[in-house]
Amino acid sequence: MQKPILFLIDLDNTLLNNDLIKNEIKRSLTQVLGSAEAEHFWKHHDDFRNKHNLVNFPYIIRKYCSEKHKDTCDVTLASIFNNIDFQKALYPKVKEVLVYLKKFGKVVLFTEGDPVYQKMKIEKSTIGSMVDAVLLFPHKLEHLDQIVKKYKDYDIEVIDDRSTTLMTIKNKYPQIHIIEVCQGHYSTVDHKAHPVLDKTIESISELLNYTFNRKLY
Repeated sequence: MQKPILFLIDLDNTLLNNDLIKNEIKRSLTQVLGSAEAEHFWKHHDDFRNKHNLVNFPYIIRKYCSEKHKDTCDVTLASIFNNIDFQKALYPKVKEVLVYLKKFGKVVLFTEGDPVYQKMKIEKSTIGSMVDAVLLFPHKLEHLDQIVKKYKDYDIEVIDDRSTTLMTIKNKYPQIHIIEVCQGHYSTVDHKAHPVLDKTIESISELLNYTFNRKLY
């Protein structure tokens, strides 16, 4: 008997143009803080990301504002993030793709980040309402084993933009079918088809051209 399909799909630069959002944040910070202070804020961002392999904007805002001793600092900066139109950052045809995938199986968002800002992106982009479940972790690969165990009765398809993440999954679980989406800044440094991966596509909208029976082929 064939198993049902489970799509584990990433958010940033797979469904949501996170590079576009990042550029919008930088422009807004420059308008509010000026160029020098915006660069100082972004240094906190880069330092935190390099140390934790994670971006936590609420923490970064608190850290930056603690140096400025301004009562309105955190409110002002938080408003930048609250006013982002995340729906405009969705890649073309994302909503159609999610509806299409649901014809073939269960669709679960499998993403990572801080629990405040990442959750905001999921809710305000409306992605959360378009999938069957949301799995949000600080570092999602740390929870891969429990996810595979939880969905052991499914044929799993993982859709993501990061080659390193996908190859880690494929090397550990060869039975999982891997689809690499070459979108976002990772594609510019590693834009090639990896033999270990099952399929490489140029945009998420290409999934509308496939019929998912058990595999893509």
